[in-house]
Amino acid sequence: MEEELYIPKSYLTVQIVRDVMAEFEWPVSYELIDLIEDFQAVIIKFKSCEIELEEIPDNGINLVFRSYDNGKKLDAKYGNIIKYLDNYNPAEHLDLEYNTYTDPRLDIITSVRNDMKNLQYYHMDFITGRDYSWAKKYLKEIN
Repeated sequence: MEEELYIPKSYLTVQIVRDVMAEFEWPVSYELIDLIEDFQAVIIKFKSCEIELEEIPDNGINLVFRSYDNGKKLDAKYGNIIKYLDNYNPAEHLDLEYNTYTDPRLDIITSVRNDMKNLQYYHMDFITGRDYSWAKKYLKEIN
């Protein structure tokens, strides 16, 4: 008897990202790209960088900074870059929302909203192309 592979349902959609991003002011224009590979992801393509929201089924969203400085490859997962951020304290700086753990769609919306708050507070200079200092420190350390 063959064991059935568990594949969790994906709840992340371009529409959810579009709706949540509309709640915030963005100083630069962006395009949203649906990326379906082994997992569901949405790429936020700003003029100078690309940021991916990668759904980790049953575990929220992983932010990945794919590129910077108009297309230079970065591929930095958020957990690997926080040590390069000055004054990083999301519990103090961000009004984070908590997941319900009963409504997976609502939890994805909450995760995306928390990620947008994070991008707004810590990464606006990166998004607008004014400061790539953490990215350069990260690349120097991994190379």
